[in-house]
Amino acid sequence: MKEVNLMRKMIILFSLAIMLATIGTSGFGLNWFQIYIAAPLLLSILLVLVKTKNSKLNLIVSSAGLFSGILALVPYYSSYTYTGSDGQSALIYAVMPFYQLAFMLVVAAITWHITGQK
Repeated sequence: MKEVNLMRKMIILFSLAIMLATIGTSGFGLNWFQIYIAAPLLLSILLVLVKTKNSKLNLIVSSAGLFSGILALVPYYSSYTYTGSDGQSALIYAVMPFYQLAFMLVVAAITWHITGQK
């Protein structure tokens, strides 16, 4: 039980740190665009906090969300530091959260299928 609580706390802390880093690359200030960018990580935190019968599913999917957030930092940062005049690099902010959420849904479906309904 202690290990599960420690894992939950770590997922929350890392998700918050990655969320701040991600939002920082799109400019600070609270607006709908930044909430959209942070949505996969907000979902990860929400899944960790929700008490369900199948807490393993919540931990696996929220860990997948955290993993996708870490992977997404690379294109976000490269778009943030891009010095060219082409504005298409900013499209990563519109597309990446969708891919992150799709990745989390695939992981949830696979995990749900493996754990099965009893």
